[in-house]
Amino acid sequence: MTAPEREAIVAELAEAFGEAVDVTPADGQPLHVLLPVLPMPVSWSPAPARALLRFSGWPQVRPDFFVEPALHDGSGNAPTNPSDQYILGQTWRTFSFQFPWPAGDGSASQAVMQWLNRFWT
Repeated sequence: MTAPEREAIVAELAEAFGEAVDVTPADGQPLHVLLPVLPMPVSWSPAPARALLRFSGWPQVRPDFFVEPALHDGSGNAPTNPSDQYILGQTWRTFSFQFPWPAGDGSASQAVMQWLNRFWT
């Protein structure tokens, strides 16, 4: 992915979700984008939550999506089939949620919206 492509994705995500930060660990690594204030439904806490995206194989492959491990529903449950991973010096949680890709317009913000559908259902 070129530098202008990375910058365009970060700008798109910042516009869609209020803030986005390129936290890619090193040149040659997949783009990593931190969403520090991702809105969540009121039934989930914390809200807003932090999320991390990793763009490996983009745009043919949807980005990996991780949330902060503290995220839980009103009953204290984590998202379905949680799995913790250590990324960029922090623990992040991934979860099971299937959706077809590409979806909608195939944009980065559309990918995040598809992941977020899990929390609204």
